[in-house]
Amino acid sequence: MVKIGCSSLFFWEYEFDEIVDIYNDIGLKYMEFVPENPAFWKKRNDLDYVLNVKKILSKLNITVHSPYIELNPSSNNENIREITLKETLWAIELSKLLNSKFVTIHAGKRPTKRVPTLEEYVNFYEYLKKCEEYALINDISLCLENSTKKVNHICYLVCEMEKTLENFKNLNLTLDFAHARGDSTDFVKVLYKYIKNVHISGVNGKDHYPISSSKIDFSKPLNDLLYKYKYNGVLNLELNDLIYKKTLSKFEKIEILVNEVSYIEKMLE
Repeated sequence: MVKIGCSSLFFWEYEFDEIVDIYNDIGLKYMEFVPENPAFWKKRNDLDYVLNVKKILSKLNITVHSPYIELNPSSNNENIREITLKETLWAIELSKLLNSKFVTIHAGKRPTKRVPTLEEYVNFYEYLKKCEEYALINDISLCLENSTKKVNHICYLVCEMEKTLENFKNLNLTLDFAHARGDSTDFVKVLYKYIKNVHISGVNGKDHYPISSSKIDFSKPLNDLLYKYKYNGVLNLELNDLIYKKTLSKFEKIEILVNEVSYIEKMLE
């Protein structure tokens, strides 16, 4: 049975009791929880609220995505690096609280649109070292997500991701198919043993379209990952509601999600 989940950010405008009800109603058992959902982010220091969210989310199997908006572990600005590390360590603690086994983090980037220098890599590896140690102490699997292919990004190449994973023995991979694009087959073939979490969506000019409207066919690498390499983790849908020309209603989002789940299940029959 294929395990399919969805990022909480697709329903960013709703409270978590409503989001969980939506997932339960359509039969989804998995969620990638992004704490930057506005309702949670504004109340995250309220312990009573967080414990109530924990109770609500206990109806699903949860993975956690560390905060990433406005953050950069490779920044030349030491204050940005410091807060990025702080937020990631907090996400590891949150994952433990929510009984999640995985935390996904983003790779670094050079702040300007130029090829990363040694300085950015040194900053990034120092960040990884500290996060890896803290995740190990808390019995959490830390998963590095492959980046989009941009000149200033770190870890969008298979070879670079492989080198990073080899250097950090307790680091795993969140494979984002839309980020990998045409390299997704190579990511699966070379790095399958590191893959503990998956983001799935389509590419239609930009990333995170419904996979049913993707211009790139991911069926072969997905099938290889599940059936050839025996991946038994979750396929988390990452859908961006900003690609639509209008504001989607709750029922329109539900319809899109139901269609995507059905499409993936047929793809993997």
